Amino acid sequence: MKLPARWPLLLCIALPAIAAGLWWCLRAPAQHPDSARYLQREPALALVAGFVSYASIADTGALLRQQGHPWSRRTLARPPDPRYPPHVIDTMTVERFVMLGTAGRLSLQFFNDRLFEVDFKPDDAAACASALKRADTLLRRDRNGRAERVDGAWRLATNVELAASTVGKSLATEPYLLWQDLRLTAQRDDWDARFGALPYRLP
Repeated sequence: MKLPARWPLLLCIALPAIAAGLWWCLRAPAQHPDSARYLQREPALALVAGFVSYASIADTGALLRQQGHPWSRRTLARPPDPRYPPHVIDTMTVERFVMLGTAGRLSLQFFNDRLFEVDFKPDDAAACASALKRADTLLRRDRNGRAERVDGAWRLATNVELAASTVGKSLATEPYLLWQDLRLTAQRDDWDARFGALPYRLP
């Protein structure tokens, strides 16, 4: 039976469409379906010293430049893989940063380009503890000299009183102050619990 003259044209149109449909159905997904959840930004919290949670590396770097602080950056990233959402941890470090009456080392941690933690290690624990007591009258230390205050998703944890004490000095305790957005720390921990055991896929 002779085919109508229009059939070759129809075949030329249909075959590529069918091939494209099969490729779309059979191909591996480009990214994990939960990727957007691990990248989204929520309303920011003021953490400390002008730093806000969910800020990008670019915006935080601009703030540090404005303040005249040089910094270094370290990145730890899981290779892209459709088996899990993105996982990139960046750390920006300022070696000499003045806060709460003393200089020290400042570290800013980002999870997928969203600031979630500010870590300050003061050079003078006693001066820092005294300034912190004046700055935050709601902070209460436990019997071991550590202190924590949580206000919604905002958290401050510190051991400066312990580090400044005789016991702390004898143990060479390193003082720290830690400000966090608990929404992002919870999301980071959730990622680790769900996907952290997956091995890296070799190239």
